[in-house]
Amino acid sequence: MKPEEVTAIILCGGGGRRLGGPGGLAKPLVRIGERALVEFVIERLRPQASRVVLSLGVGQDAKAWREFGCDLLVDAEPDQGPLGGLVSCFADISGEWIISCPGDAPWTAPNLVQALSGDALARGVAVAHDGERRQNLTLLIGRDRAESLAHFYAGGGRAVHRWLDANAIPSTDLSAMAESFVNINTPADLENFRRSAGIG
Repeated sequence: MKPEEVTAIILCGGGGRRLGGPGGLAKPLVRIGERALVEFVIERLRPQASRVVLSLGVGQDAKAWREFGCDLLVDAEPDQGPLGGLVSCFADISGEWIISCPGDAPWTAPNLVQALSGDALARGVAVAHDGERRQNLTLLIGRDRAESLAHFYAGGGRAVHRWLDANAIPSTDLSAMAESFVNINTPADLENFRRSAGIG
């Protein structure tokens, strides 16, 4: 699968209340040193895709995200979670393949698309499993399957994991790169990432 066939969606619509900050700063915007968490994700996905999109929730200030040089797409409806964000982005994407991942996972693998592409080509969609749990928001999904997911949402579905279960989508074992799925949820997580990344 070639990068020019792939669009990357980074899900940035959630709050970050567990990390503190006024009003719950969106976690991908939390700084570690001089860089926001989302910058690490962008850096790793950009070589794997022809276009990188940041999926934002209704009411988020677009100005805070423009510095990262990505397209910004805002959810069509408020408070519909990551699935609402994905479906809103699907409407603006014409490419054949879409890779999605959370914006607070700074160790996102630089070969994520390659690792998922075998199963995605065979099934139309691949979802990562880190060895302990399925990573429902780390998807490599083709156009036909994306339309199915959008139809599920239009019919009242509100969780990606329920669509995956309803369609009996097998997971792709990516336990060898389990660290790439670590999310930053607490100040302790942030500190651990700072230390492991050698950021002073």
